[in-house]
Parts: sequence; C-alpha cells; structure tokens
Amino acid sequence: MSDLNLEIKSVALSDIEVIADYISKDNVRAARNLVSDFYETFNLLASQPNLGRARKDFTYMDVKFYVIKKNYLIVYKSDDKTLTILRVLTVHQDICAMF
Repeated sequence: MSDLNLEIKSVALSDIEVIADYISKDNVRAARNLVSDFYETFNLLASQPNLGRARKDFTYMDVKFYVIKKNYLIVYKSDDKTLTILRVLTVHQDICAMF
C-alpha cells in the first residue's frame, strides 16, 4: 500500500504550536524534538493508517487516536487517498468536550 496524502488541519498546527511554546519555556531542544516526533508520526500514520484506534469513550465520530510519548494524542481520520490530522492534544485536556 502506498502512503496516503497528508493533510494537517490549521487547528492541529495551532495545537502543535501551543504545545511547543509551553515546552520551550523550559527546554527549547525538547520542544523541537517533540515537533519533529509529531511529524514523523504523521508520516508513519500516512503509511499505516490503521495503527490508531477509535475511542468511543471520547467520541462517536469516525476518527482514530494515536498515542505518542505517553502524553499526546494525535486525532486523525483517513479515506482511500488522504490522512487528515485533526488535532494534536495532551492527555491532560478534556478530550470529550472537544468532540
């Protein structure tokens, strides 16, 4: 199977920026590394979109969640051509309220 096209919603880009800004207050290198890890994971999911799983305890929407670094959730959906990153959240957020 070939990689899906990757689309990152503007709200997900904003999520990444907020997370990186928060971490960079204490450690700029860690923030840069985490952002890099996010993008590597996006590419992994584009090549293997079934890695994530539905979380009916969070939402009944047709989306999948993928945990990265124990504290972050990548929320995405995919079809035959495109993997869309919807949000990048921390596990400390009220995820149910967002969906």
